[in-house]
Amino acid sequence: MVDSPAPHFDIGEKLSQRLNEHTQERSLKQHVIDQGTLHLQNLIKSTPKRPRESKPALQDKIKKLEKSRTSRSLPLSQEKALLREIGAAQKAIRQHDQCESHQELIRRKRAEIESAREALRITQSSIAEIEKVLATVQLAKRLGCTTAELITREVSCPVDKVARVLIKGGDTISNAEKNGVHIHVDKMHGKFVIKGSEKAVMQAVKQIEDLTTAIDFEFDLSPDQTLYLLSQSSVLEKIKSSNAGVEFDFLARMNRIVMHGPPDKVDRAKADLSNLCVVSKSRGLDSKQISLVVGKTGETIHGLSQKHAVVMDVSKAGDASTLRVIGTSDNVEAALSEVESLLFDNEQIEESLNIDSLMKGELINNSGASIKEFQHSVSNAVAAGNGLLLFLDRNASKDSPTLTIKCARSVMERAKSLVKKKINEFESKIVTISVPVEIIPTIIGKGGSKISSLRQTGAGAAIEADKSGVVKIYSHDAETRDAVKSAIEKIVAENQTGHVALESKGTLGILFGDQGKEVMSQVSELGCNLSVSDDDTKLIIKGTEENIAKISEILKPFLAKNYVVEIDVHSDDAALLFMGGAKSVLQNVESKHNVKASLRKEKGTLLLRGECDSVHCAKKEIEYFLYGGEGLAVCKFKVPGDAIGIIVGKGGSNLVKLESDFEGVRIHVPKDKNIVSIRGPEELVKKCRVRLVTDIATMRIVDNIEVSSQQHDDLSHSDIIKKIASGTNTSITLNEGSIKIRGISNDVRDAKALFVEHFTGSYSSSIDLGASQCSRLKSTIAKDSSHFERIKLSTGTDVSLDESESCIKVTGKKASVKKAKLSLIGFLDFLLPKQFQTVKVHKTLFKSMGDPEKLAEIAAATGAFIYLDRDLVSIIIRSESPDDDSAKALELVNARLAESEKLNYVFRLVTSDAWLLPIIIGKGGQSVKKIEAETGCIIDIFKDELTVVVRADSEEAVDLGKDVLEAIVSQARKECVFIDLPDSAIPAFVGKGGVHIKQFGADYDVEIERVRKQSSTIKITGKELAVAKAKDAVLSWMNEWEASHTGLTINVEEQFIPAILGKGGETVKAIQKSTGCKIDIDRQHNTVTVREGTESNRATAMTRVKAIIDEERAAAAERAAEKEKLRLEQAAIARCNVKSPVDTTEPSPEEGAVNDSSGAKDRSKEFLVRPVGFATTKSKGNGSTKDAIETGTKEGRDLYLMLVTGNESTDDQDDQWDSSTVSSSAAMISGCDSNDGERELHYHSISGFTVRI
Repeated sequence: MVDSPAPHFDIGEKLSQRLNEHTQERSLKQHVIDQGTLHLQNLIKSTPKRPRESKPALQDKIKKLEKSRTSRSLPLSQEKALLREIGAAQKAIRQHDQCESHQELIRRKRAEIESAREALRITQSSIAEIEKVLATVQLAKRLGCTTAELITREVSCPVDKVARVLIKGGDTISNAEKNGVHIHVDKMHGKFVIKGSEKAVMQAVKQIEDLTTAIDFEFDLSPDQTLYLLSQSSVLEKIKSSNAGVEFDFLARMNRIVMHGPPDKVDRAKADLSNLCVVSKSRGLDSKQISLVVGKTGETIHGLSQKHAVVMDVSKAGDASTLRVIGTSDNVEAALSEVESLLFDNEQIEESLNIDSLMKGELINNSGASIKEFQHSVSNAVAAGNGLLLFLDRNASKDSPTLTIKCARSVMERAKSLVKKKINEFESKIVTISVPVEIIPTIIGKGGSKISSLRQTGAGAAIEADKSGVVKIYSHDAETRDAVKSAIEKIVAENQTGHVALESKGTLGILFGDQGKEVMSQVSELGCNLSVSDDDTKLIIKGTEENIAKISEILKPFLAKNYVVEIDVHSDDAALLFMGGAKSVLQNVESKHNVKASLRKEKGTLLLRGECDSVHCAKKEIEYFLYGGEGLAVCKFKVPGDAIGIIVGKGGSNLVKLESDFEGVRIHVPKDKNIVSIRGPEELVKKCRVRLVTDIATMRIVDNIEVSSQQHDDLSHSDIIKKIASGTNTSITLNEGSIKIRGISNDVRDAKALFVEHFTGSYSSSIDLGASQCSRLKSTIAKDSSHFERIKLSTGTDVSLDESESCIKVTGKKASVKKAKLSLIGFLDFLLPKQFQTVKVHKTLFKSMGDPEKLAEIAAATGAFIYLDRDLVSIIIRSESPDDDSAKALELVNARLAESEKLNYVFRLVTSDAWLLPIIIGKGGQSVKKIEAETGCIIDIFKDELTVVVRADSEEAVDLGKDVLEAIVSQARKECVFIDLPDSAIPAFVGKGGVHIKQFGADYDVEIERVRKQSSTIKITGKELAVAKAKDAVLSWMNEWEASHTGLTINVEEQFIPAILGKGGETVKAIQKSTGCKIDIDRQHNTVTVREGTESNRATAMTRVKAIIDEERAAAAERAAEKEKLRLEQAAIARCNVKSPVDTTEPSPEEGAVNDSSGAKDRSKEFLVRPVGFATTKSKGNGSTKDAIETGTKEGRDLYLMLVTGNESTDDQDDQWDSSTVSSSAAMISGCDSNDGERELHYHSISGFTVRI
């Protein structure tokens, strides 16, 4: 009997069956768990509510209630109540029992679920073991071996190389897996796990080990090597073929070759690349050389590159171009040599030859046809093709033209020879004639007509007439040259020149006008021409010598009888010359001196014609009338526009009355001008002027400013009108479309300027001038305008002289206008000494010092013009006769100032006391009105300056007003106090939501609040006694708080506080952050307190604060030592006796005493020799002599102050100049003997300057 074969046993199939069975079992168990969990959740949700009282407590309660019910007899109602309580307790116990029963069910269900989960875990463990065995069986089957033959090997690899092995060896690993292995990569630990038969595993291990040991090497190339290898690809291919087994990756953009392979092979490849020697050489090229080297469509440069196996590149950077050759050394040299040869053979050079200007004209005629023909013939002769150029050098001088030849170097000599031959042929046909310079214009003729006709002679000629008197003639025809030469010689003979001197330029207009027609006809009859020399000093006569002599005899007597002078006449004065008809000034002068006068209004000049002596006498008489002199005076001054009508009167009645009151005086008011001029005997002019100035100063005028609806709304909703009216002492009314301003003329003008500034942002002001002052200033500016330009640039304003208004106008920002006016006053004081003087007046004294009647009284008494200038905060004294008027006026103004200061009490508040102003004013101004009623004083309040001024007519009234004001302030200070609390105490004092501070105020019936912008300061207001009690309570609270918040406190000098704070508080914040402490800085008491934190931290913080103080103190001491050292050095200099004497040479009469048209001495040439700045005077007091600075410009005083104190002057115009401001330098004033034996004073400043007075 044949045995049947044993059935095939497939372990993999069996394991799969077991896996399926366990998986099904797992699903069933998971279902049981899910159902149990759902049931458990329902049980938990349905858990009954447990009573609040515990079960033992309820049982004890029942016992007590039963005992209470049974131990004594109770009313039925009480017994029923006890029974109800007992029943409720028993019900609660039953609820406890139900809860316990339900909890037992929950516990049982949880136990069942936990048992099912344990069974599930066992099943899952079995499934995991089966899956592991099954995976091994399946892997062995896939790899074609049994599970017994299956082995595992690990190959370690650096973690950083794992990714590279996978990328570079991806194909190798894929092939290995196809050959019967399974490879798992553990990237985290750097391992390759290989499974399979022993033979396949060992083979795969070797392959992977090869991959892990391979290296990458980056070989950096120079840019030249990269470019060379890109263009010469065969070189790189040769290196690749000789290094098999190495992968080359050419990264051209990075100038790099990356090699990958075994280390030994990579080293050999690296050596081959290192031996590649590539050089680069460059040569500059211009645009034409580039064309030669590159060739048409690049053929030339491409051929050179191929021929020499190099890279050739032409680059351009800006205007420069460069040829770069890259390759091996020999090849580069050969390529560059061939390029140099190519460029040399084709180089273009230039040479220039001088030619005559006539030849230049011939060459450029007919659009340059001659030079083109010339160029073509020379080019053909030297076989240069299109490479030869002839052109005229534009940069050559007009008198020495040049012809330039440009061609290849090889043909230059031949071309130059041909051109020289042509030049010589041309110059042989030029004829040169020398003639008098004066005849050249005649040869040329009017508009060139004469010389043009000469050029048409014969066959035509080129003629050139030079101003130096040389005439050149060119023609290819000899007969034409001779004919032109003869014609020119004839012109010379007929045009000889003679001269007649002119004593007056004005005579020319007479000669060539209607009066000179007869003379000019005689000149024409004699065939001569008459002209004027360029400098207008002589008449030029052209003709034959005989005729020139005859005309000279005709001209001389005519010129003697018609001598002319011009007198400048201002348009305002022109009408005065004709007033009176037949008895006018002009008619009297004409008849008296036998002269003729004519006025040229458009030029503003008066012409006088006649014999020389008569004309000069007439001129002097007219100038006396116009400008004064010989006992006559002229006075001009500006008046407000609204005052003109009042001065003139109806039909001129007021002027007639004035002229009758001051007989011999003539008053003139030009039309459309705000100028009044007075002429006549000097004393009468002065008296008349005083009358007019007094009337004008006290005259009230009205002016209007038109406003738009928007401007009207703006003014209606602001207090600008009130401010301007108060500041200018005017009455202002706002109407529908305008603003009406009433007041004294200067006040109205200031108010109007302020409104314009408010509307436009541009402020305009002026400095009034007298007529002579305006004329003098105009003359100075005409000679040197740098004075005004300097002020314009330094202040950013527009400064101009307005002759029609006789003033200097300044426009710009208000602050800049003030600076400009200050500089102008200084300049005017320098130009017109003592004619402009200022007296500083504080703003609080404006009303009393600016009283027009008082100023008019001083003006009438002195003859000076006096007015208040609010911009300069000064009284301006202007006088045209400084020796008498200004000194007296200054004395009276200072006396008036001293009187005003006695009748004005100024009460100034510091910024922290600004709260007192509303109290002083009172509700609706009641407090101020009450003071004025009680004392008879006038109270002025300047809110912007925190100033209150009390003024009255007597000192007693002022003292009374002062006492009342101080009493109000004293009482206000008692009813309002301020207390500074430490910063860290503020939160505790205020309390949460302000509870504590509000309670404090309620307890003491006061109001307590924190001061804005001073968060650590509180303000207490209320009745006097309540405030005092509240203050004591707050101080007591602060003492208690400080006692419970112990801190370290030190006193510190105020100058060191900024250093402790640091920029933006950075320093103190840094200390607080690093130590955890709180630092309070009390600026009022100059203390620094460190609170909070530990004791050691407080000590650390205080140490750091002290270190900052010590550092700042050391720096201050160092600065003081340097200053003292400098002071000692200056003292040593002061003892020096050798100093150069000051140049005190006075200008000669010829240099400095020129009189202008007004008759006043022109001192403009003295500007540089007059000391600029200030002068010193000796003032005696207490038996000693000291130096005081009294006069000079503010700029000079500011400079002096800066030199002697080391500080610049401030721009605060309210501060008066006082020599006491430099009293600190008195110790540095010394004297020494100059070379001429006189005593000199020197000031030695701490800033290092020595000033000699």
